[in-house]
Amino acid sequence: MKRLKNIIIILFVFTSLSSHAQNTKIIVLKQFLTDIVKLDGKVLDEEQPIVSICEIAKSRADKTIDINYETIGSALLEAKNYKHCLITVDAHTLVKVVSFKDSSLSGTWHVATPLCKGYVQKAGVLYDKKDYLKNLIGKPDSQIRTMYLFKE
Repeated sequence: MKRLKNIIIILFVFTSLSSHAQNTKIIVLKQFLTDIVKLDGKVLDEEQPIVSICEIAKSRADKTIDINYETIGSALLEAKNYKHCLITVDAHTLVKVVSFKDSSLSGTWHVATPLCKGYVQKAGVLYDKKDYLKNLIGKPDSQIRTMYLFKE
């Protein structure tokens, strides 16, 4: 009986901690987007918040561009004319451009990529990253990369 109580207590603590981690992830992403996309009480999927953000960004962006090896150069040039630029990779990566002036040439993408800040989700955990775009979005492959541009 005592063992069953201990198991129940452990499950309760684990569930509480897991729920807190999910809420923290949502709060972090909402703060990250504060000056770009107003979420206005929108509920983000706790397991896949980047998917929810993609849907909201798609509806509110002034322009959306699919990024691939052929389009990245012109997309980055166009992004310089906007106030904010978000880029997502599938359901696991969300980045925003910090500086187009600070850039690094990518041998793989064959363009200069800007300095970015963002989050990568692995195994349900968000990892804070600040690096050049080439290092955050990986090499050109079949993953879906989308750029969202905002004038204000």
